[in-house]
Amino acid sequence: MKKRRLTVLLTVVLIVMAIAAAPARSANSEETLKQYVSDLRKNPDDYSLREKIIKLAQEMRPAPAIPEEARRHYVMALTLFKEARKAEDFKEPVEEYKSALLVAPWWPEANRDLGLALEAAQRHDEAIRALKLYIASGPGEEKTRAAQDEIYKIEAKKKLAAREREDSSPQAVVAREQKKADDWLKKVTGRRYTYSTTDMQGYKVTAVIDVRGSTLVLGTIWHGNPYMPRGYQENDDRVEIRGRQTIAPYNKPHPDFLRSWIVERTFVFSEDGDRITLHQRFSDGDSRTNIYLWEK
Repeated sequence: MKKRRLTVLLTVVLIVMAIAAAPARSANSEETLKQYVSDLRKNPDDYSLREKIIKLAQEMRPAPAIPEEARRHYVMALTLFKEARKAEDFKEPVEEYKSALLVAPWWPEANRDLGLALEAAQRHDEAIRALKLYIASGPGEEKTRAAQDEIYKIEAKKKLAAREREDSSPQAVVAREQKKADDWLKKVTGRRYTYSTTDMQGYKVTAVIDVRGSTLVLGTIWHGNPYMPRGYQENDDRVEIRGRQTIAPYNKPHPDFLRSWIVERTFVFSEDGDRITLHQRFSDGDSRTNIYLWEK
């Protein structure tokens, strides 16, 4: 009987001691939390410290209250978030959420909503970190599942954004343009383009442009002029193709009796590649345009 009374008495003493120690532990936790928050304001990007704060807040009984200053920033962030439309519009709500979380870093909903705002702002890595802090706060199985699935979505968006940046890089643009030019050149190589006219003696003559790889080769087909060789004659004239439009200075020797001569030629392929327009500029300022058609 005495042993039983002694056991009951010992239990009562332990309970009283525990109750007496509880305020001291609570006071110590509050002081530690204040110190952590003060340290975080000096280094807001210290995510390991944020995790410590969240863990400490979970252990505190009662849980730390949300200060009015944090709530003010949070409500402002919610309002700005609803009005945002473009990625750059989410900068303001992000900053307001961050301000709220510098006052109450343990606030689960603020971390969650910050993550969503950062996602909308296309700041994917930061969004993932914020949602991980939300998960660390222990919001429950269903909400944790939803937050983790949101992280997976953000990871996919991050990959798409990286692909878009790669596709729009100067190197990628140059590569696409080069491929486009190469494909176009493959399309027209081997074609012959002709332009029919008459010579000074009234005989028919056909000017020829052959596309051989990346080179334009000019020639002439004479028809019936007894003073000229019959059939096709290739000229000693080559022009390197530089895209759909090629400007080529012309410095060939010319007889002294000519009053003007060609000083520049511009070869322009049509978009479909079916014709070449030749613009010729002469030494006296005159110009002439001829259209060569593809002999299909």
